[in-house]
Amino acid sequence: MKRGLAVAGFSLALAWTLSPRPAYPHNPTTTTVLFNREIATLLQRKCLQCHADGKMAMPLTTYAQARPWAEAIKEEALARRMPPWPAERGFGVFSNDIGLTPREFEFLTSWIDGGVPEGTDPAPAFVDHGDHWTLGMPDLLVSPQTPSVIEMRSAPAFRHVTIETDLARDAWIRAIDFKPDVRVTRAAFFSIAGTGQFLGGWTPWQSSTELPAGAAFKLPAHARIAVDVMYAGASQPVTDKPQLALYYSPDAPSTPVMTTTVRAVADTKTPERFVADFKTTEARALISMRPELPAGTRSFEIKLVRPDGSRDVLLWVKDAHQLWPTPYVFKNPVPLPAGAVLQAVAYIESGADLPPSPKPQNGEGGSGPRFTLTLNHYAAK
Repeated sequence: MKRGLAVAGFSLALAWTLSPRPAYPHNPTTTTVLFNREIATLLQRKCLQCHADGKMAMPLTTYAQARPWAEAIKEEALARRMPPWPAERGFGVFSNDIGLTPREFEFLTSWIDGGVPEGTDPAPAFVDHGDHWTLGMPDLLVSPQTPSVIEMRSAPAFRHVTIETDLARDAWIRAIDFKPDVRVTRAAFFSIAGTGQFLGGWTPWQSSTELPAGAAFKLPAHARIAVDVMYAGASQPVTDKPQLALYYSPDAPSTPVMTTTVRAVADTKTPERFVADFKTTEARALISMRPELPAGTRSFEIKLVRPDGSRDVLLWVKDAHQLWPTPYVFKNPVPLPAGAVLQAVAYIESGADLPPSPKPQNGEGGSGPRFTLTLNHYAAK
């Protein structure tokens, strides 16, 4: 009953938040920012992965579609709910960062507050890259044997799917891509069943994971790939049978990618504080991080402490949420000197009714909070 009320409340709040606000036809124009010039390209970069015809949310492709939503767009951007990138700017540089830059935010608010002018020149055409494989034709294309049925308007939640590769021999994988039904899919995470090797993640704004040059992960013969998919119901039931694309490395890599997963433990003096540490025994290069957060996580931080005492905050999420989970893929690998410590700290409050994390494959876990940090890294040259 409690969960039902929570879901209903969330649905009402979302409906109110995303309901169109009036954009009056006679508002005076007080800005030089135009939809057909700056705003259309901004929306194409940051919004249309979900906000286009046949996708998850209301389309914002054209001026006629976007104009009635102008005030709602401003409210979502001000609250930092959209685009759904929770990391604070200035801590780490990520290739899959979908958040608005300060310049983009200024363009958006200037356009909305300045009368939402359209412009006379035609807007640039929107090219939907979801219609093709952005990394070229895959070397191997696989799908789950059984499709998933997502019930109408079901709450966001993870499902565990297993995909058989039927590989006759070991392979080295340099990149992956994924094509689920974008009307209902919010995120997906891939790992090798049985070993826990993390392969990467999918979000609507970044479908593919491509490793740095010379790096690859090993996919054993007959490997099974575990996929944790977060689905959220649409206005009608949807049956999804996604495709997973694998791209081979032509040679065994000089830098095989390793996965390390560390589980946080509660601070005995501060029960709401959870800490996870990873200490390097040799120089490594950090490619990506995937935090798995329990319900009620308020905020979390990941920092690097070097042997000389210097430190950097690699990721800070001030207002955590679980409705749009994402991996964090560094634009450039982060050097981890031998003896460095990577520390993750999360602050958790009880009582929240949010989508659960995927169930651990090894049967561990329990009723208490679970915060793990999965890292992909390779030996530094």
